[in-house]
Amino acid sequence: MAVLAAAASFFVTPLRAQGVATILAEAEKAYHASTSFRADFVQTIENPMLGKPETSRGVMYLNPPDRFAMRFSEPKGDRVVADGLWIWLFVPSSVPDQVIRQPIPRGGAQTPNFFAQFLDKPLERYRATLVGSDTVAGVTVDVVKLIPKVDQPFSEAVIAIARSDRMLRRVSLIEETGQKRVIVLQSVSAGVLIPEDEFKFRPGNGVKVVTP
Repeated sequence: MAVLAAAASFFVTPLRAQGVATILAEAEKAYHASTSFRADFVQTIENPMLGKPETSRGVMYLNPPDRFAMRFSEPKGDRVVADGLWIWLFVPSSVPDQVIRQPIPRGGAQTPNFFAQFLDKPLERYRATLVGSDTVAGVTVDVVKLIPKVDQPFSEAVIAIARSDRMLRRVSLIEETGQKRVIVLQSVSAGVLIPEDEFKFRPGNGVKVVTP
């Protein structure tokens, strides 16, 4: 029986490895084939130090490689905008008179490109394991666990990739602080026209711009 088990593992392990490589290759191809992305998102953050989970939602936009926006409807008015030069973080729900502005990194872990973070050369940047299948908002997905090979602001990512179009539908992160962040994407569209204003931020009167 031990011999049979060893033989079975010899055949199953390469098949699982090939499966995850194929899934990620197809997802990477789908990402690079599109010029833009739009999706509704729901974000849940669990921090043992803060008590109950915090949930937010809104719309996410991306024009690769460096224009990105998260427009929050809850909390209303909060936003993250990468305009090609700067990343703007504005959270009037907690700090109404201040916006943080930072230069956009040209690579590495702090890229504002949410999709590229997981779909650009994933097998070079992560150790990947196929976890199984699931359903996200009625869409069948393949679930892949990613462990960074190089420094990232998270120790583990579990991503869900739709079988229908190979686009991201969910990302679960275990961050360096131990905080867990889950982002679910719905109504995902690729190759859509996104108004330029979505990638612009203009500080209002009385809003102080802070550049660390």
